[in-house]
Amino acid sequence: MTTADTTTGPAGDTDIGTAADTTTGPVPGTTTPAGSGDSGSGPPRPDRTERRGWYAVGALTGLVALTWLPRLDTPFGDDHLGRIIGRYALHLRNLQEHGVLGSHFGADWAPYASAPYAHHPPLMNLLTALTGLLPGDGEYQVWLPPYLLALLIIPAGAALLRGLGIRWSATLLALGLTVATTFYWVHSPLMIDLGPILALSAGIVRLRRQPDPSRRLVAVTCLAALLSTLVSWPGIALAGVLGIWLVLGRRRLDRAVLLVGAAMLVGVAVSLVFVVGVTGLALLGGQAELRSSGGFTVRQFLRRQWQYARDLLPVWYLVLLPLGGLVALLDRRTRGYLVIAAGFTAGWILGLNNGAFVHSYWSYPILVVGLVGTGVLLDRLATGFAAPVAARRTVLAVAGVGLLAYLGVLALSPFGQRLVTEPARAGRLVADHRPPADQRYAWVVGSGLNSPRWLAYYWNLTPRLLTVEELTAETTRPDELVLVDLNRRPNWIPESVGGAAVARDGRYALVPVAALRATAVRP
Repeated sequence: MTTADTTTGPAGDTDIGTAADTTTGPVPGTTTPAGSGDSGSGPPRPDRTERRGWYAVGALTGLVALTWLPRLDTPFGDDHLGRIIGRYALHLRNLQEHGVLGSHFGADWAPYASAPYAHHPPLMNLLTALTGLLPGDGEYQVWLPPYLLALLIIPAGAALLRGLGIRWSATLLALGLTVATTFYWVHSPLMIDLGPILALSAGIVRLRRQPDPSRRLVAVTCLAALLSTLVSWPGIALAGVLGIWLVLGRRRLDRAVLLVGAAMLVGVAVSLVFVVGVTGLALLGGQAELRSSGGFTVRQFLRRQWQYARDLLPVWYLVLLPLGGLVALLDRRTRGYLVIAAGFTAGWILGLNNGAFVHSYWSYPILVVGLVGTGVLLDRLATGFAAPVAARRTVLAVAGVGLLAYLGVLALSPFGQRLVTEPARAGRLVADHRPPADQRYAWVVGSGLNSPRWLAYYWNLTPRLLTVEELTAETTRPDELVLVDLNRRPNWIPESVGGAAVARDGRYALVPVAALRATAVRP
């Protein structure tokens, strides 16, 4: 979202962290008279303050990008990132080898499965196909789209908070608190729709408040609407709700409403053609049923969600989340949008409860609620914080340094490395050690090695779970390699099997079938 399309800023937003809180931001299309604040005395002009704010957003985005840069050549490994992004690696390779039609429009993921996978709208497939044109043949081509979409969350979130009338100091701190969570720093590449959704939300918030919006604002909102409806089912659902909210806010079907609505319809149509044409409605309905039906009790579900929250969000964020949400509901500026965001989050988690029970990252829309709530809470605190300009700037600087330090610890600490580098060991191991030429399956042993699409990518074989019964079956040969998770061995594999490995990286080992036959504990 461009700064020229912002609404008037909140009262008191003439500088980042200053006490000169008496003017508002410029109305788009107007100019600021010469000498109205650029003479070195008095508060800076609103347009200069706006530029400073966006420079700070750019700096934060660049800093996060730097912490992610080493991850662009990381192998796809044994975690949610490897499982999901590894699928797009298979899509890309089959697209490059078999062409558009031969790869079912980029949905083929052989040899993991014979049937194409097109259960989601096609934006990630399209972006991966584009980055696949870049030089080389490495993991970075597949990692680039999800990480770029994850970076989009930062400027899009800033645009939303500014559109809601949150001052720059609160906006920047709220963004810093969000990116300094494990949830964002580790799992945001899986939140491929969050950036487009926030950008669309920012545009619609502005369109609701501007009787005569600029062409640039309408165009950017249309682009965000198109991306949101091409990226995911949550993007389509939220786009529909936000579209209705836009109509209710403008109270007429004018040019802006029609253009944004048309962009949404185009995105939905393309997504449906891709999904229905490749997958079909029956299989898609089966996936929806799978995500919404689980064999667990309410207590088990709540305990699992709380465990996920404790693992992915720091304690201070868990405290700020409900407080900020309550303040945002009481604030007239943010009440309507927060009701939409919170209602969708609850529906996404409770409606598709099996997905939320199995996947730790499933509740990611809660970050939208947290971002808005934290922004409003900090904005309210800044309003009641009467202090000299120097003191306010000092507080802001200390908070910024603290967040940067926290992000650095998250990126460099053993905890952060364990979350990112430990699962990648499995991918590095199988990428560096090929199976025998006549091996027919990519054998795996270990309860954690579920859906190893990354293994199918590196070995170009169909993954298959090895059982004790299959050890002596015709499907296995003595020289074939088996990927074993030594920390999650089944009972029939003794601990000593690690000594028979032909290669090992951390908790993952490649063990010949012959060694497993010799050491297996028969039931």
